[in-house]
Amino acid sequence: MARSPEHSRARTPPRNVSWPSPPGWRARSGHPDGRERRMRESDTPTAARIGAAVGALPLRPSLVATLRDYGIYLALAALVVYFAIALPQFRTPDNALLVLLQVSVIGIIAIGMTFTILTAGIDLSVGSLLAVAGMFSGVFAQKDPSAANVLLAFLLPVVIGLLGGAINGVIIAWAGVNPLIVTLGTLTAYRGFVVWYRVNPIYDLQPYYRVVGQGTVGPIPIPAIILLVMAGAAWVVLNYTRYGRYVYVVGGNPEAARAAGIDVPLLKFSVYVISGFCVGVAGLIFTSRLMAAQAISGQGFELQAIAAAVVGGASLFGGRGKITNTIVGALIMGVLFNGLVMLNVPAPIQQMVIGVIIIAAVWLDAVLRQRGY
Repeated sequence: MARSPEHSRARTPPRNVSWPSPPGWRARSGHPDGRERRMRESDTPTAARIGAAVGALPLRPSLVATLRDYGIYLALAALVVYFAIALPQFRTPDNALLVLLQVSVIGIIAIGMTFTILTAGIDLSVGSLLAVAGMFSGVFAQKDPSAANVLLAFLLPVVIGLLGGAINGVIIAWAGVNPLIVTLGTLTAYRGFVVWYRVNPIYDLQPYYRVVGQGTVGPIPIPAIILLVMAGAAWVVLNYTRYGRYVYVVGGNPEAARAAGIDVPLLKFSVYVISGFCVGVAGLIFTSRLMAAQAISGQGFELQAIAAAVVGGASLFGGRGKITNTIVGALIMGVLFNGLVMLNVPAPIQQMVIGVIIIAAVWLDAVLRQRGY
């Protein structure tokens, strides 16, 4: 017996999308999170086209959406419970604060990494760029009065991060080169530059310089506070601004984004600038925390930041991910490595764990996408 078109459509399984709906969208029956995909009627025609672009993205079943968004919280809780039972020293307040301090630098880098991943890009240069930013910060934080400059010590790493991100963004956005190739090249170039500039570490830094990386507000480390502030700002941008909606559309459906009038190259450029800014801040914190500027700083940080984002559910295919989940992903990595260190697991094994986690997360994402989730 022939099936009606309505019956055929009813049996078509919805597929996955991660799209943060800003406040003011009206609810409509059938949408997995109970919110309207259309923009408010008061929005501009351009916004209406963005709404159409969002509508072109596939939907996901609510159960899979729930597991994607909240499964990592269960994973974090399971890790904490396991290590707390297995290692008495793990469950001390001092160790909890240490984990927060250790997570801060990678978490800040992972915020910028999430922006690039949301647009189906990636930034492998973050570790090398952090070394450049930290080195120049240390140069101007030396005790030598002829070299010391408080303003440059704190501002220059951020400026260098912005510049490094802009270089990546220009080549990726307007030259059209693959982000993986570009940032792999700048990873090598930035590292080579900082080694050429100053291979010897700088240790003799001004006492005031330690405040950013080692200071506290009450018991809370200042780096953890900076992480929370930056994560909150990024969350607002992605969830409650037009720019944030554009980021998701460009990553999930670039052709629809172009049809909607979005300047795709400019937006892609901007996310690498954001990534560079995050790296600059992280470079300042990292150098201040160690009270040393070294050309080898930041090695492997790119993989840890990517791991935090993908463990948090960000898709390397673009268009899906949340800042809150990225921070939880960073906490998972921080708790895991803290526990592994306490268990005296060798550093090479820890690096293997990072690789396995990244492969597993990307594989799971690819499988779910192929199955329409």
